[in-house]
Amino acid sequence: MHDDAPLHNENASVGGRAGERAPNAAAIAPKHIVFLLYDGFQPLDLAGPWQAFSAANEEGGANYRLTTVAAAPVVATWEQGLRMQVDATLGQDDDTPIDMLFVPGGPGIDQASAHGETLAWLRRRSPQARRTCSVCTGAFLLATAGLLDGRRVTTHWRSADRLRQLHPGLRVEDDRIYIESGAIWTSAGVTAGIDLALALIERDVGPQVAQDVARRLVVFMRRNGDQRQYSQSLRLQDRMAAPFRDLVEKIEASLSARWSVDDMADACHMSRRTFQRKFAAHFGVTPAEVLRRLRQERAGMLQASGKVSGKTLRHIVGQNRPAA
Repeated sequence: MHDDAPLHNENASVGGRAGERAPNAAAIAPKHIVFLLYDGFQPLDLAGPWQAFSAANEEGGANYRLTTVAAAPVVATWEQGLRMQVDATLGQDDDTPIDMLFVPGGPGIDQASAHGETLAWLRRRSPQARRTCSVCTGAFLLATAGLLDGRRVTTHWRSADRLRQLHPGLRVEDDRIYIESGAIWTSAGVTAGIDLALALIERDVGPQVAQDVARRLVVFMRRNGDQRQYSQSLRLQDRMAAPFRDLVEKIEASLSARWSVDDMADACHMSRRTFQRKFAAHFGVTPAEVLRRLRQERAGMLQASGKVSGKTLRHIVGQNRPAA
C-alpha cells in the first residue's frame, strides 16, 4: 500500500475537526512497528524513533506496538559494545502483519547488506508493510534489497555520494531531512529519525499528538522533510571564532531586531571598517547576507510548525534589513 496521501481514519479526530486529539488508544487498532537490527547498528537511530512512537502511545493518541528483529538473538553496537536482545530472530518471524518496518543506520550496514538471510527477509516483508522506513545509512540496506530503485531518497549527507556511486539508479537528495516516496520513507542521520517519526505520527493520528510528543521530547523545533540537514547556524559555527560566535548567538536570539552593520560592529567591539573586513575574511559573505540566511532559515522552521502568523513571519524575514 502506498502512502501518498494522509490516511482517512474516521477515528483520527473527534467530530472530524482537524487538530483535535484522537480517541483513547484502546479504541484504535494497534499498528505494529518492527525495527530490523544488525551488529553495528547506530543506537540513536533506533532509540529516537522508538521513543517518539512510545511517547505517542502515552500521550493517548496512538496505539503502536514496537518490536525488534535480527538475524541473531543478540546484536551489538560497535561503539563501546552495547548489546541488545531482540524480540525475535528472522527465522522465528511468524509473518505477523507489519504496519511499519524501520531500518536504522550504523557502521555495520555494509555487513548487513551482504547478509543473504537479512536481504531475503527484507525483500519478503517490506512489500507486506504499509510503510518501510530507513534512518541514516539504513538506506543502503534498502537499496541493496532493491526496494529503492528509481526513487527519490536521502541519507546522511556524508554518505550521499557513496550511495549514488553504489546505486546509480537512485535519485539521492543529500540536503533533505526525510523524503516520502510512495510506501518508502528515507531520512537523514540520527536526530532526523525523530523528525521522521513525528511526521509519521502526525500522518497517523494528527498534528496535535505529534506536537505534544515533540514538546515531551524537548525537540527545539520540528523540521519538515524539505529543510536542510545542515543548518545555517552549524555552517557558520564551522567557521566561527570569537568574537563572531557571540555575535551570531546574539543575532539568533533576536532575529527581528534591526541589526545594522554598526550594531554588529559595536557588539564585536570593532570599528565598522575593521568589522566588515574581518567578517568577510571569516565567512566569505557580507553581514547582511548572513542575517538574511539566518532569518530565512528561522522563518522556514516556524512556518513548518504551523503555529506562526504570516505577520510574524514577515516581521522576521522582511523588515529592518541591516545597512549594506
